[in-house]
Amino acid sequence: MPTGQEYLQENPKTSLLLCANFGEGKTSIAITFPKFFYIGFRQGGLEVIRQSKNIKYQANLVHYEELCPKSQEELKDMFQPERGKIHVYAQKAACMAKEGLVNTLIIDDGTDSVENMQKYIWEFDKRQTTGGLDTQSMYGQLKINLSNWIDRDVLPFRKYGNVIFTTHLMRESEQTMEGTKTRAGAVDKMSNIYPDIIGSFRREIQRKFENVFYLEAKLTQGGKKYVAYTSKQVAFGTVILAKNCLELPPIMENVSYDTIFNSKPKEK
Repeated sequence: MPTGQEYLQENPKTSLLLCANFGEGKTSIAITFPKFFYIGFRQGGLEVIRQSKNIKYQANLVHYEELCPKSQEELKDMFQPERGKIHVYAQKAACMAKEGLVNTLIIDDGTDSVENMQKYIWEFDKRQTTGGLDTQSMYGQLKINLSNWIDRDVLPFRKYGNVIFTTHLMRESEQTMEGTKTRAGAVDKMSNIYPDIIGSFRREIQRKFENVFYLEAKLTQGGKKYVAYTSKQVAFGTVILAKNCLELPPIMENVSYDTIFNSKPKEK
């Protein structure tokens, strides 16, 4: 373990959860981070790196894995607890980071990764009751599997470098916000927008990352303006639970690795 002074002298690194609807800049921000190991859960998710404006970031790509199961056997091979490829590749990234080959782990499209993790449980880890499938137990297992993956494989990479995890956004239903006779309502009724993750883990994942950015592509006369909300505020017609530990402005445009680590307010 590093001493206190060694820790303070390390190069800046962080963990970042990027939340946005499709096409609003999640992957475009992620690829600006140095020496990245990419694990994608959507076919063609990294094609943005071929755009002319992003050619300068191609040198950042060190390793690429695409986990898009095309058969039940591939699904099983990817999501087996502890032995599946989602665990193996994250551990491989950490090993490469120890050797100085990788500085950033990108998990791109966490929304799709969790949907496939659910398919794995519904296919290979079914729970039965006398009345049929015990879906409540299966959703509980989904939360356990997802939490174990993030806590034991993804976030430990933070010791060596940056962790970027992307998800889509979802609106909570009125029923979910207010609750039912059998289920409690949302604790924070001021916010009805969350990372698009199946199950209750969507309310917990935000506290696991040092930084949570909500992204929006705003239409302008000249095209699009890409905005990142980096602290709790009113946006998207609700209160968003964004946060950062890097002293960043609450709203930033054209976010990248360089602007994140060079946007701290200057001391007077």
